[in-house]
Amino acid sequence: MRAGELTADRVARGDDVFARGGGSSPSRWLGVRSLARRIVPALVAYDLVAVALAYGLAFTARASLQIPLTAAALPQDVAWQPHAALLLLLATQVPLLYVLGLYDAHLLRERVSPLLGGVAAVAGQLLLVTAWYFFRGEIAFPRSVLLLYAGVNVALIGASRAAARRLLRGAGATLRVALVGPPAEVAELHAQLATDAERNGITLVGALRPAGVLPTSSAAGAPYWLGATRDLARIAEENEIEQLIVVPGAAGKDELLDSVLRASEGVAHLRVAVVPSVYELRVGRLASLRIDDVPLIEVVRDPVDEIGFRVKAVLDYAVATVLLAVALPVCLLAALVIRLRSPGPVLYRQRRVGRGGREFIVYKLRTMRDDAESVTGPVLARDGDSRVTGPGRFLRATRIDELPQLLNVLNGTMSLIGPRPERPEFADLLAREIPGYRERWLVKPGLSGLAQVRGEYHTSPAHKLKYDLAYIHNHTLLLDVRILLETLKTLVTRRGV
Repeated sequence: MRAGELTADRVARGDDVFARGGGSSPSRWLGVRSLARRIVPALVAYDLVAVALAYGLAFTARASLQIPLTAAALPQDVAWQPHAALLLLLATQVPLLYVLGLYDAHLLRERVSPLLGGVAAVAGQLLLVTAWYFFRGEIAFPRSVLLLYAGVNVALIGASRAAARRLLRGAGATLRVALVGPPAEVAELHAQLATDAERNGITLVGALRPAGVLPTSSAAGAPYWLGATRDLARIAEENEIEQLIVVPGAAGKDELLDSVLRASEGVAHLRVAVVPSVYELRVGRLASLRIDDVPLIEVVRDPVDEIGFRVKAVLDYAVATVLLAVALPVCLLAALVIRLRSPGPVLYRQRRVGRGGREFIVYKLRTMRDDAESVTGPVLARDGDSRVTGPGRFLRATRIDELPQLLNVLNGTMSLIGPRPERPEFADLLAREIPGYRERWLVKPGLSGLAQVRGEYHTSPAHKLKYDLAYIHNHTLLLDVRILLETLKTLVTRRGV
């Protein structure tokens, strides 16, 4: 039997044959990862110096050379005057390059020219500087200085990324790729990528099969079969896989992707992408990820790393503080009514599942009898629930009972907008039954969410999940504002979840 080839009886027993594609020693791999970690902070420092250097060179050139289509040379003393433009350029250089992916060690190894990212970043800087001087007043030096700065800065950015790419590739840092999916689809993509793998800076390590699927023979040119998806975490570590490409068949795509994501939990350096169908290309948004001529949709493993979510976290604290101050009189009045009309505590504390699957205590104004679950245990609320008190019906209909959750926003366990948190008893069951349910735990739960303003009370958990994932993976601050406004509309019309 050839290396990488499995017989049916060994598949049934779960035995797997491991064969490394492209060979790689652990010491080399650790060196490459260490180099990648050192390159990023070095690039950040370099880019800040590049701004000052490009700015200085632009003034030097304008003062010492007669630039075509310009007036006389610039007086030297202008360069030493205080310039708000320089501060703006320094403040925006790193954030813009980060957004454009020029600190991503994976992208640094691709053949796509970093000059495009540099041009986009510098164009953004020039727009900001132009806007600043438009509102502030007349610019203190010729605009040709900014054009010279742009050219020098783009050249410096491109040179640094080209040098970083040479360093990474010189250390053997090709992108180590594995394919996952049914044998026929995997073999087809493998044949396409293998024809030009070296020029594209990738090493095809091998392929993984869905559990219970018999792989094809590993003949010449065919992929090595490393094992089944259930052993993905171990295979990824042992074979130093960085990029996993899911090649789904005509059926079972959701189940395959869910099994891959579950099996790869805890493998921090592993990135997952999916080869989209023609339909998905027409309706979806592609990530800036491509290997050879294969477009890929990257699975965002930790969307909170995106800048938008970081800004959102700051806004959560600021807005929640204001809302709590405004809502305090309403909460106090509601608390008084609860105390007078129903025995028991005013605040209701309940365990919920938050980000990362960690449990936390959520605060609500009590709307049910104090002994509502003493006999039945955890039970979902329903229309006309006899356990709800008289004042509780009004509080639930107007969502006033949810206002104490602003305290959860302030203690960092919740956000203003996000998937609604579920109780552990129900969350565990839903996670087992609904593929992809655990992805709701990638972000903090929210007081309101897309499922709450677009769905109805009886919308099934599986359909609510689609709203939640659409929000998580397409998040913008503008979307948060829209959901907040639609939440107000929901409160007035008393519809939604």
